[in-house]
Amino acid sequence: MKPEAPRADHVLTMRTLGFRSHVLLALAAAVGLVATLGRPWYAAAPAPGEAAGVGDLDGPLRDFSGAVQRWFGGEAGMTGWDSLGNAGLALAAMAGVAAVGGLACLAPPLQALGRDLLRYGALAAFGIAAWKLLDSPGPNALMELRHGALAAAGCAAVLLTCGMSVANAPLRNASSARRPRPAGGPADRAGSPRPARSARP
Repeated sequence: MKPEAPRADHVLTMRTLGFRSHVLLALAAAVGLVATLGRPWYAAAPAPGEAAGVGDLDGPLRDFSGAVQRWFGGEAGMTGWDSLGNAGLALAAMAGVAAVGGLACLAPPLQALGRDLLRYGALAAFGIAAWKLLDSPGPNALMELRHGALAAAGCAAVLLTCGMSVANAPLRNASSARRPRPAGGPADRAGSPRPARSARP
């Protein structure tokens, strides 16, 4: 006997994140973005080593690997609050605006306002984080990144991605509720007898 083919109603489908899940992720990213301002963002770069000879790759590779280790593991350096100045305040403010917008999106009467706050707050926060990731407060040759700046860029990217998903979601109407479907399906309704029409006089 041949095995029966799987029924159409039992086909497995991939589940995606829902509306509230995107809102929660956006809120978590906004909180994490503000928290990264208390971590080291920049530190003074060490003095360059001796110049490598022609064809010698050991020196540049060693310097690059050491820089990567300092980016992710270095604890010394200036925090985001100390190094960014007004840009740090703007970054925290935009993260707060996005968080308020995300919370407003959970209430259907405030969703229209909330999604605009979330959209523009996330865009501004991502722009500031990307700008300060590429442009350090001092000369770029004398400053190095630290894990605070990298974590802020990651949180800003998550905030932008999830925030745009929430902002692009259709508006929900609080007054309209789902009407209960009839007990029978379309086939049942089609097979049910129609009421007889009254004869005209």
